Amino acid sequence: MKAIIGLVLNYRDPVRTTRCVQSLLEGGTKGVWVWDNSEDEGASYASLKQEWAGCERVWIFQSPCNLGFAMGVNCAMEAILDRHPDVWIMLINDDAVLHKGALLRLAKALSETDYPLAYPQIKQGRDTIGIVFYQRHFALLTFNKHLPGSFGYPTGCALLIAPERIALPLFDEDFFMYGEDVMLGWRLGVENMVYVPDAVVFHEGRPATEAGSVFYEARVVAGHWILARKLARNTLEHKLLVAGRCLSLTARALLRSISRGSLRPILGFLQGAKLARGQDPALRRARQVSAALRCR
Repeated sequence: MKAIIGLVLNYRDPVRTTRCVQSLLEGGTKGVWVWDNSEDEGASYASLKQEWAGCERVWIFQSPCNLGFAMGVNCAMEAILDRHPDVWIMLINDDAVLHKGALLRLAKALSETDYPLAYPQIKQGRDTIGIVFYQRHFALLTFNKHLPGSFGYPTGCALLIAPERIALPLFDEDFFMYGEDVMLGWRLGVENMVYVPDAVVFHEGRPATEAGSVFYEARVVAGHWILARKLARNTLEHKLLVAGRCLSLTARALLRSISRGSLRPILGFLQGAKLARGQDPALRRARQVSAALRCR
């Protein structure tokens, strides 16, 4: 069984990140790489550096800007493998923690197969999440329940990755955040991953991006539109996937606005469509910065 390095992307939440890192260290990782995506003038980075000062098993890198989730993970994995070329990587959200024994169970399951990924059961509030299903035509998500036209994927919340068994980069960098894990499941096929239900991760499920904010709504909508393009096998199918989303995403925005008494979901719906059409300054900037980092 190979040594494992933990990977956490911090976004302006050093308290939760510290709790996550602690669970990785106690779980048996060789060390933990923290990629600070905060872009808050160094405040989160300084807090984490102070918290882990003197600990040789925690490495903290300050990204010049927020690279988003997919690009941040890919860049961090490259940095880890540059320094530790023969390890497995445990990716976990900064608002999640490993339950006792989870890492060992994931590693054991992965070592007994040739698959590139193993993923745990996620406990999130009252929900217990194993396989997530994505319905291609209407962009519907269901937990542990297959609908016609859907395919399974593991949530990007927690993954044990064997980098030597997979073509890198791990995530499609056309996604700034939300949708990249769906695309990974489509690319690899969930049947080529190991689900380990007795390995448990507790996920707070309160993203640092604030569920319900215009930013969150726009990024979720953009992810669904980009997936319509990525998941279509031909022009006709692309038109069908777009038509389905015109119905489902419009209904989603209206229902969420009504239920929350807020215009944010509608504003996010409109902004998300622009982001998916390439009018995404944050993604363009992230690409420029990541290219510079990778040239070093």
